[in-house]
Amino acid sequence: MARPATTIESVQAALDRLHHAVAAGQSRTRCLRRWSEMVRERDDHRCVDCHSTRNLSAHHICRKVFLPEAEFQTGNGITLCRDCHVGLHRGFNGRPDTTEPMDAQGGEKLRQMERLYCILDQDAVERDRLQPGFYDLSEQVLAKFKLFMGFDPDTVFPGPPVRQAYLIWAQTSLSVRRAIAAANGAPMTDGPILPGEAYIVIGGDAGEQVGMTIKDPRWY
Repeated sequence: MARPATTIESVQAALDRLHHAVAAGQSRTRCLRRWSEMVRERDDHRCVDCHSTRNLSAHHICRKVFLPEAEFQTGNGITLCRDCHVGLHRGFNGRPDTTEPMDAQGGEKLRQMERLYCILDQDAVERDRLQPGFYDLSEQVLAKFKLFMGFDPDTVFPGPPVRQAYLIWAQTSLSVRRAIAAANGAPMTDGPILPGEAYIVIGGDAGEQVGMTIKDPRWY
């Protein structure tokens, strides 16, 4: 027999149980169980990537060992089937060496993180599930994501938290952008260049080079 579809009310109830467990100082194991239950209920008990309903688990998009403060945040979780999940844990899966550049050991898998935040946001929009708390990432976590990519933590990215996470990780790091611009004697913006946008350099009236970003209206 097929499982009944989840509802806004059932997801909210699972979220309330998670919040109660964390606020009451229950064990980490109990809080993780409540977090997993909430993520799977929100995602309608199917893999967000391939839509399989078999062998499901809730996956931390940004590893909890790398960013412990995001361990119980709902926007850092996505439901995946075994086949979609197993590949994400291949290779290094231990505690990161924070003296090394991010993902130098291959544990964070940045391009896969970017993709998972993207499909989670798309799924939320398609199923009209962007409710308060359902896809939560704290300002502290988003600020760290920005710092990892070289941006000031106050840099503004559009959209709800999970979309912001996707757009942050979709950036080329600011240090790389600056290096490419400097090598070509061109200016470079310190702001985001979002997917579908372009940064162009043109000659000004006084012969100087002027840069501008051509915006993609879907993000605004």
